[in-house]
Amino acid sequence: MPVNKDLLSRIRIIDACLRNRSRIYWSKEALIQKILEKSDIKIKKRTIDNDIYLMRNSEQLNYNAPIAFSKLHGGYYYTDPDFTLEKLPLNSEDLNALKLVATTLRQYKEIAMFKEFSANVEKVINLVEFVPSLSSSDFNAFIDFEKAPFSKGGEYLNSISNAISSKTVLLVSYQKFQDQQSSLRTISPYLLKEYRNRWYLVGLQHDKAEVRTFALDRIISLVLKDNEKYNDQESIDSDTYFRNTIGISLTDGIVEEVILSFKPSSGYYIKTQYLHSTQEILVDNDRELRIKLNVVSNYELISTILSFGNKVKVICPKELQKEIANKLRQAQLQYE
Repeated sequence: MPVNKDLLSRIRIIDACLRNRSRIYWSKEALIQKILEKSDIKIKKRTIDNDIYLMRNSEQLNYNAPIAFSKLHGGYYYTDPDFTLEKLPLNSEDLNALKLVATTLRQYKEIAMFKEFSANVEKVINLVEFVPSLSSSDFNAFIDFEKAPFSKGGEYLNSISNAISSKTVLLVSYQKFQDQQSSLRTISPYLLKEYRNRWYLVGLQHDKAEVRTFALDRIISLVLKDNEKYNDQESIDSDTYFRNTIGISLTDGIVEEVILSFKPSSGYYIKTQYLHSTQEILVDNDRELRIKLNVVSNYELISTILSFGNKVKVICPKELQKEIANKLRQAQLQYE
């Protein structure tokens, strides 16, 4: 049975009536009148009968309201005077799911742009802990979340997100890891992207007239340039812009068909956690798991392949195969 707004509105009014300390017993006529006064909803006695039945017995609503009818007083009442639907906004499964989400969010509350929500997250955590469901200690006993470590540059998230929404140019002092000094970049910011607990800004660098990616941990300082013309010639959508990319490096942006052959021991992991959304299984037997990806050949793809060591072989493209082989040879030379 679908739960509509009128039903929920009527149930809240019935609940308020039955909780009224100054009047214990409520006839059908009195409830109908109160619903009309509070919500302008005109109903008949059979609707009241149905609403009370649902409050008592509906598995979907899961209220289990202790409503009884007194023939002596000619009205409905709560057998438990402390009962209220306000204490039961969600069932136990909903509350546990909500707590799981809130606990996950809690680890990000120290990031500047999320701090304004941290109090609300704590309120949710505190609220669900009052319910006889899983407590914090229960969650901690069998769920160990991956902790988001400190990442330099997080202090700029709020300013950059505001600049993106207001289409304001940024003047960024930026220093690459290999550079001795920082340099100034004028950027029209388009998008913030997270990858492996690091944040990146995608924007148009004015002097190069190119869309580039900037790591926030390499930003020395930034200021908003209200008097500078924002360049919105590019429309960046994360779902399409990074569709064929592992990570954040686009390089030349050419999408290639990458075929990888994994030993069965690593193949199990690849089948349960895809390397990329385009992953397609070509061969799956006791000798290998062969997959195909349609991705840009970039730094993150190479790093991912190298992380599997001798458990994977690049079949194609040949240029990627040669690059991986060369890097493995260079790594071996360090131990000779």
